[in-house]
Amino acid sequence: MNIGLVVNARGKMCLVHDESFEATPLWVGYHIDKKQLEIIFDTGITFPIEWEATDEMHNYLLKINKILIIRMENKKPVEGYDTSFLRLQDGRTIN
Repeated sequence: MNIGLVVNARGKMCLVHDESFEATPLWVGYHIDKKQLEIIFDTGITFPIEWEATDEMHNYLLKINKILIIRMENKKPVEGYDTSFLRLQDGRTIN
């Protein structure tokens, strides 16, 4: 699966991917201690993303509360979820 972060034309942070997930994504969690993202599904299963935020991206991610998850096919959006963005530290949600 290819997955990445982009800011769309409306200034919204989007997590873009190219394959269907096995369940419905509910939240995206950002582990501030590891600077890594994970998707949390309605089944309770998580999908960690092998990526580490730069300092600039880290500062941006500390400020957002929502993130769009968009699946693309042939360079067109075919499925999307507007999810809450959670900041996590030591496995717990923080403000």
